[in-house]
Amino acid sequence: MYRILLLIFVQLLSCGTKESPDMRNGGESYNPGISRFGADTSVFDYDEKISDLKSKLTEDFVILPHSCFVIASNLTRERTNSIIENTISNAEECFYNNYFEKKPDELITIFLFKDDASYRKWAEILYGDTEDLSRFGYYKPSKKAMLMNINTGSGTLVHEMTHAFVRYDFTDIPSWFNEGLGSLYERCSMTDKVILGHVNWRLPELQDALKDGTYSPISALINTDDDSFYGDNSSFNYAQARYLCQYLQDKNLLKKFYKKFRDNFETDKTGKKFLEEVTGIKTGKLDAEFCEWVKELKYEN
Repeated sequence: MYRILLLIFVQLLSCGTKESPDMRNGGESYNPGISRFGADTSVFDYDEKISDLKSKLTEDFVILPHSCFVIASNLTRERTNSIIENTISNAEECFYNNYFEKKPDELITIFLFKDDASYRKWAEILYGDTEDLSRFGYYKPSKKAMLMNINTGSGTLVHEMTHAFVRYDFTDIPSWFNEGLGSLYERCSMTDKVILGHVNWRLPELQDALKDGTYSPISALINTDDDSFYGDNSSFNYAQARYLCQYLQDKNLLKKFYKKFRDNFETDKTGKKFLEEVTGIKTGKLDAEFCEWVKELKYEN
C-alpha cells in the first residue's frame, strides 16, 4: 500500500506536489512573517533587496518575499505564487524536518524565468554569465542567488535549494555529497514534511559504466576534490553520488549519515568512516552491494 501511495506523489519531470491556484488574497503579494519551518524572518531587510531588484529588472517581473528568499519572476503572479507554495515552501519545510538545523541569516534571491531566452538574457545582464550555462538553472553562492529556467520543470529548483541551505548547515560539505544530495531531489515527492528522491535520468550513465567496465568504486568518488569531481568524469560522478544517496535513503540511512558526517567532519573529511558506520559494512562490500542494487533499478522517462 505504501508503494502505491508513494507513486501518486511522484512527478515525472519536476519535484513538488501538483500545483493549485494560490489562495492568498487573490494572488496578491503577502507578508512573509514566520516561515513554515519556524525561522524568524524579521531579521531580513526585504525592502532594500526588493528596491535593488526593481532598479535592475524590467516591469514585467513580479518580486515577492518569502522566508529567507526574495523571488523575482517573469511568470504571472498566480504561477509565481503557486511555485512558492507548492515547491519552495514545501521543500524548505521538508529540508528542515529531515536534515538541516542552521538556517540562513541572509536573504537569498531566486530568479524564476519563464523560458530559456529570458533565462540566458538575464544571466548575462545580471552577472555576466554566458558560457557553460546549464539549460535548467544554477546557484551562484557568491551572489546568494539562484537562476532558474523554470520552463524545464521545478526539479532543478529543489536541487539548487539544497545547495543554498546546506552551505549554512554543513559548511565544509564535500562536492560529492553536496551534488549527490542535490541531484537526489531533481525528481522527488514531498509529503507530510518528508522529501524522497526517486529514480531519474542520471541512472543510464551509471548502469552503462557498470556494463562497459568504466565504473570506478565508491572509494574513488569520496576521495575526489572539487577539481576531480567537476572534471572530465563529472557526469559519472554526479550519477554515482546521486544514486549512493538514494541507496542510503532507500535503506533509511541517509539522514543518519548526513548528521553523522556533518557533526564529525573533522575526523574524516571523505565520509568513508561514517558510510561504514551507518551501513555496518566495509566500503568494498558496500560498493559490491550498491552495484547490484543499481543494476536492478528501472528508469521510465
